[in-house]
Amino acid sequence: MKFVCTQGNLLTGLSKVTPVAGRNTQLPVLNNVLLQLKGGLLHATCTDLEIGVHVSIPGKVDKEDSCTVAARKLTDYVQQLPTSNPVTMELKKSGLVVSTKGFTASFVTTADDEFPLLPKAPEQQKIILAGSQFCRALTQTLFAAARDNTRPEIHSVFVGGEEGTLTTAATDSFRLAEDIIELEGETPKGNKNAAAFSFLLPLYSAQEVVRLFADQDDLTLVLHDNHITVSGSGVELSSRLIEGKYPDYRQIIPTSFISTGVVEKSAFVRALKTLLVFLPRDSQRVELVVKPTKGVIELSLGGEAGQGVVDLAFDGEGEELTVLFNIQYLLEGAQSLPGESAKLEFVGSGDPAVMSPQDVSERYRYVVMPIQA
Repeated sequence: MKFVCTQGNLLTGLSKVTPVAGRNTQLPVLNNVLLQLKGGLLHATCTDLEIGVHVSIPGKVDKEDSCTVAARKLTDYVQQLPTSNPVTMELKKSGLVVSTKGFTASFVTTADDEFPLLPKAPEQQKIILAGSQFCRALTQTLFAAARDNTRPEIHSVFVGGEEGTLTTAATDSFRLAEDIIELEGETPKGNKNAAAFSFLLPLYSAQEVVRLFADQDDLTLVLHDNHITVSGSGVELSSRLIEGKYPDYRQIIPTSFISTGVVEKSAFVRALKTLLVFLPRDSQRVELVVKPTKGVIELSLGGEAGQGVVDLAFDGEGEELTVLFNIQYLLEGAQSLPGESAKLEFVGSGDPAVMSPQDVSERYRYVVMPIQA
């Protein structure tokens, strides 16, 4: 096994797969990266048995072979190498020797026969999506997913596609984010979105998709055997899917309101961040007094650190009301909104509120439950 490439190409490839290594502590081999020289490329793979990432790294292959080596140590070492000269990787009896001008290191290797293989995706039933669109939709919803795994179906992002549209949604039972986007390009394109589909993507897998593919053009998705394979530009992610049914979240989205109005998004975010200075240790609540006739929302928060009050311009109509929210939930929702203005809609002091972009072409909704006084 001998491979020569630039430091930049090697580091880029290893950096994509290494974050997955070491997440499963029960199998020591999963701390390693599988290195395979075949087809004129270096193939690097890491997995934790739930998710796997594979990349193809271009370079010069002199002899095909394979081994596994500690992923993080190899990546950390390559990161420190100078970029001015090629890097050589050669498998010898002493281990994997990685060298460049002035630097040589030998890494302990293990045979690859104990390293689990990623599931092979079938060629049929491909779904082709624009990478930037898909990752944007995931980013704008995944933050609302449950952080613990006690209910796996909401420790995930719902992804559903129909002809011409893609829906992503996430909830932790206290708030909900939904994004519906118009897909780019003609439908179908080849077999692009030719049939409706839906799946539950684990939260960590959704985060990895965004990390790996946010700058990609076309992505290929293949659903198979309760797995999904996402691939594009020499990178492939394989993930288990969550079994079960996603909650029928649309039934909880309010459709009638007693107060509605628009605020400047940046001013709303600034107000919430300002009030975080006074956040007490034992509470996350912020009080909103909505005064449509006076054109203002009064936000206040106080505790042992003092008290802060912010008056926010509110261009709206309806009844006056007072409602308590988790300030972090409001802040994360506001930061996720597309556009420069946020539409706020209130049902009542004890009912969920809806936050959405003022631009109706953006089909994004964020629903947040109030804190009961």
